[in-house]
Amino acid sequence: MSELLNKLKASGGAVRAVQLRDVTLGLRILNEQDYLDAGVDALQSMKELGVEFGLASADLFEAEKSTHLLLRALVDPETVKPIAGSPKQLRTAISSSDKEWLTAQYLDHEREWSPNERNMTPEQFAELVETVKKTPETALSIDSSSATLRRLLLTLASPPVA
Repeated sequence: MSELLNKLKASGGAVRAVQLRDVTLGLRILNEQDYLDAGVDALQSMKELGVEFGLASADLFEAEKSTHLLLRALVDPETVKPIAGSPKQLRTAISSSDKEWLTAQYLDHEREWSPNERNMTPEQFAELVETVKKTPETALSIDSSSATLRRLLLTLASPPVA
C-alpha cells in the first residue's frame, strides 16, 4: 500500500497536540459528517436564539459553525475524548484570539494529514489513483477532502486519454 494511502487512512485518527497557554490540547481531524453536523447544529442554535438566517446573520452563522467545528476537533490528547460538552462551555473557556489561533492550528494539521488534491503533485495523485485501482475497496476508507474524492472518482470513471 502506498505511503500516501496510509496517510489518508491514518488521517481520521490523527491527533495533534497543541499548547494553548499552559494547557496541552489535542486536535483531531474532522470528517465530512462532523462538518455536516456542525452546520446543522449551528443553524439549530441560531433558530433557538430566534436569529433568522440571512445576509445580516451570515457572519454570526459562520462564527457559530466554527465554534461547533472546534468543539468536535478539540480533544484530550491522551484519551481523545472531547474537552467540552457544548459550544457554550467552549466559548466561556477561550477568547476570540484563542479561537483564531486554534482554528489556524487545526487547518495546518488538516493540510498535513488530509492530503488535498490541490496540494498533491501530479505524481502523488497518479500514485493514489494506481493504489485505488489495485485495491478498490480501499477507496471506501479514504478520509480525505471531497475535492480529492471527486477528482479520484472522475479520474477512475473517465481516465485521461494518453
